[in-house]
Amino acid sequence: MVTTLQIAGMSLTAVLLAKLLERYAAEQALMLTLLLGTVLTGAGVLALLPVLNQIDSLMGKAGLSPAETASIGKAIGICCVTQLASDVCKDAGASALASGVILTGKAALLLLILPLISPLLSLMQEVLSCVT
Repeated sequence: MVTTLQIAGMSLTAVLLAKLLERYAAEQALMLTLLLGTVLTGAGVLALLPVLNQIDSLMGKAGLSPAETASIGKAIGICCVTQLASDVCKDAGASALASGVILTGKAALLLLILPLISPLLSLMQEVLSCVT
């Protein structure tokens, strides 16, 4: 398993190499940053697997279906990919594009949770119809 010190060392080395490359080959520097960002995101997700398994176990005991608990993993994936893409866009100097990526990620999260909150919204509508 990759340790925090190894990740920090790889990151600092890649940043130094990217800064050196930036003078002569800006595209390759951006590709190096993208490659290492992808590797580190993958390492982060792999590090989270025990936590996700524990959450899945707890949610199973709470009576949630596997489809509902899978939504948590999907949400984490959406967040990681969105953040990585946004950061790469910012590094490339396209901050407007980075904002678009963040907005798209938020929309994807809303679409993901819609089936989960639909029963809650129905219950709220039922309660409110009884009150009025």
